[in-house]
Amino acid sequence: MKHIVLAATAALGLAALAAPAEAALFSWNVEYTGWWEEEATVSGTLFADEASAADGILSLDELTDWSWSWSGNSFVPAFAISSKDEGAEIQIFDPSAASGFYVDGTANLPDLLDDLDQGVFAAGDFLLDLEFLIVEQIDTGSQGTSDSLVAFGDTSAAGTVSVADPKPVPEPAALLGLLALSGLGTASLKRQKQAA
Repeated sequence: MKHIVLAATAALGLAALAAPAEAALFSWNVEYTGWWEEEATVSGTLFADEASAADGILSLDELTDWSWSWSGNSFVPAFAISSKDEGAEIQIFDPSAASGFYVDGTANLPDLLDDLDQGVFAAGDFLLDLEFLIVEQIDTGSQGTSDSLVAFGDTSAAGTVSVADPKPVPEPAALLGLLALSGLGTASLKRQKQAA
């Protein structure tokens, strides 16, 4: 019986690894540095399939997932948001402009200087306007009043927006296959120890 279970696990693992992926998913790390006071930075990760980046631009509507973190300064404390947060959304300042990030080595610049609207990413009480370099935390008081903490970046500063080379994201089927094969290897080692 054990041999049948082990054989079935091995077959499942190999089948999952051999199954063709529908679209290769990649991630790009992005970092904004040198724009805000006190060396505050915005860093994040964008997820999209490989074909979306073929034209050199990762458009905002091509993203499958995203996450951003603000390092914080004396104006707005540190926070992180992602597409998995409740109410998460992307807004585009200028719908007539192209939107997204250059991923072919072309310099990404804020303030529409690169002809791209890099968008506004929001979730919960937090907002990152990456086109005009505005970081905001909306603080709703107990009396129902709302007040915002805002950090404005200097769009004329010599800051950078660096986009790292894409990294492949393992498909769930491949991960399942690896887990199955790992379990098979562990079970085999245990059996050998018990036999010894």
